[in-house]
Amino acid sequence: MFILKKFQHLLVLTFLCQTVHASHIINGDKAPVNSMQYMVSVQSNGRHACGGFLISEDFVLTAAHCNIPKPNLVVVGNQNIRSSNIRKINIQYSCVFPDYQNVGSGDDIMLLKLSEKVSNVNAVKTIPIPNFRNFTENQRCMVAGWGKTESNIYSNDLRVAEVKIINSQVCQKAWDNTLPPNVICAGGFGTTKGFCQGDSGGPLVCDGKAVGIVSFNRNSNCSYPNAPNIYTDISMYHSWLRCPLKDKKCCCATQVGSAGIMDCLSTFLFFNVLACLGQTVQGSDIIHGEKAPANSMQYMVSVQNKQGHTCGGFLVRQDIVVTAAHCADDAPVHVVLGTHKLSKRNMSPVNIEYFCRFPNYTAVGRGDDIMLLKLSRKFPLNNRVKIIPLPSSSNANLKDDQNCSVAGWGKTETNHVMVDDLRVVNVSILNPQLCREKWGAGFPPNVICAGGYNTDKGFCQGDSGGPLVCNGVAVGVVSFNKLNNCNYPDVPNVYTDISKYLQWINNIVKTNKCVS
Repeated sequence: MFILKKFQHLLVLTFLCQTVHASHIINGDKAPVNSMQYMVSVQSNGRHACGGFLISEDFVLTAAHCNIPKPNLVVVGNQNIRSSNIRKINIQYSCVFPDYQNVGSGDDIMLLKLSEKVSNVNAVKTIPIPNFRNFTENQRCMVAGWGKTESNIYSNDLRVAEVKIINSQVCQKAWDNTLPPNVICAGGFGTTKGFCQGDSGGPLVCDGKAVGIVSFNRNSNCSYPNAPNIYTDISMYHSWLRCPLKDKKCCCATQVGSAGIMDCLSTFLFFNVLACLGQTVQGSDIIHGEKAPANSMQYMVSVQNKQGHTCGGFLVRQDIVVTAAHCADDAPVHVVLGTHKLSKRNMSPVNIEYFCRFPNYTAVGRGDDIMLLKLSRKFPLNNRVKIIPLPSSSNANLKDDQNCSVAGWGKTETNHVMVDDLRVVNVSILNPQLCREKWGAGFPPNVICAGGYNTDKGFCQGDSGGPLVCNGVAVGVVSFNKLNNCNYPDVPNVYTDISKYLQWINNIVKTNKCVS
């Protein structure tokens, strides 16, 4: 089914005379001197192939489709790529996002590791990338490149065009609902400007941050394209980017972000304790629970990537789901609502328009493990789909030994496969001080402990991102546990305390955009 959808998508692109890459700057202006010093010309055999941009001293971000033909060097520090004083730096290796298949199918993002560091001097700067999506419809942004001009000749001088962010639903409709997830639409629709006037791999820059990467457009009428231009949404790949930037190698795992010396030392000690204990820093199992009763827990959501179920979540508004921040590591693309049984054939997945991860989150086990998913459309509430309330104040007012519940589609026994039916288990709230003592140094703040201690139940029997529900209110988000002895863990299971993030959640719900 997945292969069929890919085929249909590429067939539609072909039918619409769509080019699945962008290579032109039309109706733009020559970039001002001493501006956009982060811009890079990605070259193959001495010829300009793509744009790119410096996000660190030795890493360039560009589009995955720019890997063909294989680039071997970049030009930095000059807006004229034919100048006699250009600086060329060899590419040591490239890291293509693992799920990338072809341009037009999404995940069009790649890192280039340079053979040497580029110093931040007047001619060369880096550009920051966002931790979360933070732009609005009709916001004015910029795109630049060395692509073709109105006369269909490639430009030696960097050119820049102003574009506006386009509503994602309008964009999907203009593209006949064939767009992949995790993209941004800007320009190229009802205008003479866009990255049909851009350059593959170049950045979409909003408020001084690179928020998108030039990916593909409809090229049948380049001066006045009739569908928005498409960029890869960088914020959706923040976890993946963090690993190669830190470890200087291509990898898929999420790594701990940068921190101060004492913070790093504390984290190092905590994660070593977890390792010694056989701790996995995510919850993924339901053990000794029961099949959820019909017509119950209608707020439960299955968060899924291209391969299927990865995390739990719960509906708090018709188009907003709460889940764990570490669930972004699995590159979710849509959610399934309104069913306890994931194999039902009549399920209608709803695409994720964007996600907002709490800005201070760095890694599971360090706290702040909470994320909101903004859906592409509002899901109607009925007897199968309902929302669940959140705490009304910044204190969850939980009592020791209070009886609550946790649910998910996780495993039923250690090392067993995921289940098809939603399962639920009752857990008891544990004293915070006792929990902190059992976990030891480095235990994060703003968490709730429930189950998984002197019991055979808990979210070691839960599902990452699912809710801890007490008195009909979602008070916690499944975060991490100790999995060495899943049936009878000897430390409490840990949830993110939702009450401590209410202001952040309410700001996003009110403004419909990610906020810090």
